Amino acid sequence: MSSFLIPAASTCYEQTIKNSRFISYIAHAPNPQAAHAFIEQIRQAYPDARHVCWAFVAGQPKHTTAVSCSDDGEPAGTAGKPMLNILLHNEISELVAVVVRYFGGVKLGTGGLVRAYSSSVIAALKQTPTCLKVAMSSFILIVPYALEDVIRRLLTDLGCELTSFEYAAELQINGFCPTNTQTQLQQALANLSRGQLVVEFQRE
Repeated sequence: MSSFLIPAASTCYEQTIKNSRFISYIAHAPNPQAAHAFIEQIRQAYPDARHVCWAFVAGQPKHTTAVSCSDDGEPAGTAGKPMLNILLHNEISELVAVVVRYFGGVKLGTGGLVRAYSSSVIAALKQTPTCLKVAMSSFILIVPYALEDVIRRLLTDLGCELTSFEYAAELQINGFCPTNTQTQLQQALANLSRGQLVVEFQRE
């Protein structure tokens, strides 16, 4: 996948169901560490809340290695998992959802809790602004110094981000390349060096 939608800003939505307050937040989470940091931020903002339930999909679409959720004291499967299901089946990636609940004295039952947490996340998602993120792959490229200037220009023209340079017998360039221009980069390098230069993309 060459590009995908991510949250452009954090959003908040609140609803009251049978006297219980449900305050939901959506935020950008490019990795699990960022997701947990946001969850802790919300937890500190509502220290007296009975439940702070959460779920995150902190990675690219269809990648389920960086996902997690928590019921935070609600009956098992009534909060975190329904929230996670909503996140997994929406068009936005790299995001975390947190729902703060203040109990209003009326029990909602398991079905009512599932609907409450799900609808809170859905409503927050609907008002979340998005932006397009271009998927990138890290690379290592070894080039002779005679080609340094032309290679730098090529990488910049193709939208690559150059992160570091290691100067030895030859120059090692480390960086990130948009996934949708990888083939173009490989072909351009082959043309410049008569097949001698090969870029090495790193597995994510």
